[in-house]
Amino acid sequence: MRTLNRTVIASCMTLLLSGSLMLVGCSSSPDEAQMKQLNDLKEEVAALQKDMAAKDQQKAGLDKEIAEKNAKLTKCNDDQQVVKQRLAK
Repeated sequence: MRTLNRTVIASCMTLLLSGSLMLVGCSSSPDEAQMKQLNDLKEEVAALQKDMAAKDQQKAGLDKEIAEKNAKLTKCNDDQQVVKQRLAK
């Protein structure tokens, strides 16, 4: 019986506390300053995402260029080895 009373009291206190936090924390609507700040932040996020996409494209181009140069270097090294082997004969 005691644990039932404690459980009921604890549950009621929890509900009361969470209900009061919801009432205090929620407002009916944001004011104009908050809406302007939110819109400014959204614009900034969009600009940063666009910039990030451009940087990703630039990185992909540079990675491709590096791969091409590495392939060319490997071919040159192979050609050099062939020339060395032929000269050694």
